[in-house]
Amino acid sequence: MESVMKNTLLLLLITCVVSLIPFTHSNAQSQEGDYMHIDYIHIEKEDIGDFISQIEPQIKRLQQARVDSGALNEWYIYRVAYPGSQNTVHNFVSVSICSYICSFEDFHESLSDQFSSDDFAQLIRNYRSFMIPNHSELWRINNNVVREENMEPARYFSMDYMKVRNGMEYAYQMMEDEIARPLHEQRMENDAMEAWQLFSLVIPGGSQYGYNYATGNHFKDLKDFEFGFTDELISQTHPNTNVSEFFDNIERTRDPVRIEIWELLDYVK
Repeated sequence: MESVMKNTLLLLLITCVVSLIPFTHSNAQSQEGDYMHIDYIHIEKEDIGDFISQIEPQIKRLQQARVDSGALNEWYIYRVAYPGSQNTVHNFVSVSICSYICSFEDFHESLSDQFSSDDFAQLIRNYRSFMIPNHSELWRINNNVVREENMEPARYFSMDYMKVRNGMEYAYQMMEDEIARPLHEQRMENDAMEAWQLFSLVIPGGSQYGYNYATGNHFKDLKDFEFGFTDELISQTHPNTNVSEFFDNIERTRDPVRIEIWELLDYVK
């Protein structure tokens, strides 16, 4: 009962804070409501050069056909530049974005008519030899802001995994949407950030999985990753906010699990 009361009071406090924040117009909302499929891939050290050499002529061709067919909206392949732990198994990440979950289902038959039989068979063999993931995840994009419309994707993508506490999902979403988002928009105004997203995990799930939300932070340079929510930025964006209370309220809703930084190798959109 005490826990429920604390959560209720926190939600009321966040609502009051949000009501004092001026509304900031969105830079772009093109991905909001879309789904993001992540394949976590491990390539043996001796095979990395071969894998990278196959991206452009083989793997990207297949993903381009999926985008051209309308099955996918966008596709990205990243190298894991800084893993989330010392025990991280994957060293590459494939990210696909589409508007419907069913678009992530088996795509071989739907694309076979875009290639000759021999060419398609070779593409599939090469794809399967490298792109079988250790595990996969399906996320929903709840919020999305970019610095400019139709810009090139940023070189670095920071995936920040969160465990949002039971009963705090709405409070956390509101805090990200109405408090954190304007801070990220200001960083974009300062040319220190390219894009920001908020994700909720769809599959897999359950209390044992470890995390259920994440934020995506996109940067041109690693130096921009170092300085996030500074006191100066918070005061600039939310001038009447108590900085200590600001961070206390964030910590009450979620626990940071890990952060990974991925470096873009190629993409289709």
